[in-house]
Amino acid sequence: MTYSAIRKRMSATGIGYAGIEGAWWLPATKPFVLPVSAHLELERIAAATFALFDIVTHGYTGESELWSALNHKVPAHLRRYVSQQRVLCVRPDFQWVPGSASGSIQRAGYTFAATELEICPSAQGYAHAMQTGYELDPDLVKAFAQVLAGRTLIIVMTGEWSEFIWEQLAFCRALEGHGARGRVWLDIPIEALNDFVRHAARWQPPMFGVTEKTAAWNDDVLSRIEDFGGMLLRDLPMSGDNLALFRFGYLDCFSPNVLERLVALEATGALALNPLHFAFDSKAVMTLPNDSAYLARLGHSHAGHLRHALPRTLVLDDHQLDSVVGAKDAWVLKFAGFDHGQQAWGGRSLQVGKRMSHAEWRDVVQRYNDLPFPVVAQQATPTAKLDIAYFDPSGAVSTLHGDARIRSFFVRDADGSKVRVCGTHLTTSFGGQGVSEGTGAVQAPVIFG
Repeated sequence: MTYSAIRKRMSATGIGYAGIEGAWWLPATKPFVLPVSAHLELERIAAATFALFDIVTHGYTGESELWSALNHKVPAHLRRYVSQQRVLCVRPDFQWVPGSASGSIQRAGYTFAATELEICPSAQGYAHAMQTGYELDPDLVKAFAQVLAGRTLIIVMTGEWSEFIWEQLAFCRALEGHGARGRVWLDIPIEALNDFVRHAARWQPPMFGVTEKTAAWNDDVLSRIEDFGGMLLRDLPMSGDNLALFRFGYLDCFSPNVLERLVALEATGALALNPLHFAFDSKAVMTLPNDSAYLARLGHSHAGHLRHALPRTLVLDDHQLDSVVGAKDAWVLKFAGFDHGQQAWGGRSLQVGKRMSHAEWRDVVQRYNDLPFPVVAQQATPTAKLDIAYFDPSGAVSTLHGDARIRSFFVRDADGSKVRVCGTHLTTSFGGQGVSEGTGAVQAPVIFG
């Protein structure tokens, strides 16, 4: 499997990021192999995760003590969004943790620890591009096509995340190749985005994953859109009949007008893959498995899988302050959501106690506790370091020794009957740079067996 063949197949999907056309990451020389037992473990975690979401969907009652963690510092105007549709898609980000844990079966003593349950994920397009590039089964796009069951998927995309537009359009193109139909609707006119980009108001490195513009940087948005042949919608439909919605943006990324249109589409029959429920936009949902009342609703089996798969997570408040300050090395801090500054994803707000002095840690914990939006403290979780061979931009083979993370899409049918684990991939980067889909990260599709 040659470098040029892999890149050519990936580029043919239409994948890109901001001004980069084609794959922007460093491709591994071959897929990463995990045992079948790892896939079985992910399926168990997936079933438990959806069970967690279902309890919120069908049991959330607003002010009861059981939901206090979810309600903490959430803007009042967003707490009205409590859709009763099931969550059908989520993408956990797993640390691949050295050492064994009771109840987990993993390769060479490693276990999965989900540090994020991303409800509005990117990576559909590039996970599919990697499967295409390495000539693997396109299980992710096939799973989406089966869930859609003839509905047209509309990816409702925030302009705040416009650099991902090529990835979302590439996934729509992939759906077309599997008997399904996907479209992207951007909440700003494409002409406005083009002007922003051409006048250096957007897509200007350093930005998420890109430190500087590449030699072939292409900021002609309108010309590039033409390659996707009408897959960008000018407006949202008036009725949700025979539609499915994927919200690519958190609630606080969209205007009230857009949110009300999405509510109306759900009310008129649209199937929401990630419904409009404020709780799922927040990392506070990961605190629920710590609650004994919640665990009783979840059931013994699912509760056990989540206890092993989710690091202990707390909503930071005055009651937790002293214990978090006093156990500096045990915790990291993250914005839980609703910060209005796009700092709650991509590791942008991460604070690691172990890297700080006691005085520094005390100051940052206090500062984060005083913020007007929710923050979580999460048990610090080590991640595996791997040596992985990759192709550099010239096609030469090199080796990266870095931090590893496993990411999978969990997808289930509309009636909740079938759960699928698909689009699994490994991302590896140099220590301290963060693990993301950046230009300096090595990416590999994962196969099981």
